[in-house]
Amino acid sequence: MHRTSLLFALLALSFLATEPALAAIKFKRFPACPEGAVSVRTCECHAGTSGRYRFCHAGNSCDTQTGKCHK
Repeated sequence: MHRTSLLFALLALSFLATEPALAAIKFKRFPACPEGAVSVRTCECHAGTSGRYRFCHAGNSCDTQTGKCHK
């Protein structure tokens, strides 16, 4: 019985230790795009100071007023 509880405690501890690292991978953030043509591979086109953004890729254009990326 003691070994089983120790095993579950270690499993719970390992999950709690790795959960933040998995969240960082899941919610990867990219640098903010400047206004106009995008030259980096991927960036976030933000609408002003709001938290809303869209991913923008190289060759597209970022409109920072609306937060939209156009081809």
